[in-house]
Amino acid sequence: MPEQNYIRLFGPEHFLYIAILLVFAVCLFAFRTKIPKHRKAITIGILLVSLFQQVLLYSSYFYLLDFHLGESLPFHISRISSLLGILLLLTNNRKTFAVLSFFSLYAWATFLYPSRVYAITHPIGLSFIINHVITILLPYYMMIAYGLQIKKGDRNTAFGWFTTYLAFVYFFNPLVDGNYFYLKYRPVFAHWPDYVYLPAALAVTYLGFWLGERWYLFIQQKLSYRRYRTGTHRHKDRGMK
Repeated sequence: MPEQNYIRLFGPEHFLYIAILLVFAVCLFAFRTKIPKHRKAITIGILLVSLFQQVLLYSSYFYLLDFHLGESLPFHISRISSLLGILLLLTNNRKTFAVLSFFSLYAWATFLYPSRVYAITHPIGLSFIINHVITILLPYYMMIAYGLQIKKGDRNTAFGWFTTYLAFVYFFNPLVDGNYFYLKYRPVFAHWPDYVYLPAALAVTYLGFWLGERWYLFIQQKLSYRRYRTGTHRHKDRGMK
């Protein structure tokens, strides 16, 4: 579809997306003391919405757009994050939680600086907002509901997976004329050669993961203090219980 169907940076549709995220973020933290008591129902609800988003996204590519292998496969980092989120909701696995928490930092970047994103009235635009709200807030939900925590050094594991992902999409994109990780239509520094852009992307990513780890550790400290004050730490166990 033509580019005029994409939202403009800091245009009305972009501000609408930001407002929706803020509403859910405020609700998450405002009701954090009640969430552990109702986490099974909430987790099932998030899981169902996530599955709906998957159906909406890929059925839209199939029925509304040409199902082009260069755009329609689950190889954008946000789509990988949504699949990790589904896996996390099903298993409550800490390693999955750690990788998702760092990959979700890219959802912040895409959300705040959208590139080739449709408006909410388009099915893929609706899929975008569902995906990114869940991906961005899920790490905090799992901290609040299940007491999962980031550990020092988790950034290195996540960075290893990211490096593997970047290498994969770099060699896969030319095979399908793809734009995964926005390597074809770069939102910034489009004129940089690959031998400069890719190391820069890795360096910025590692810096972002380092800062993200410090941020998560700070948030966990605050949440742990409040959990023990309110007694909600008693709900910490495994699985969708």
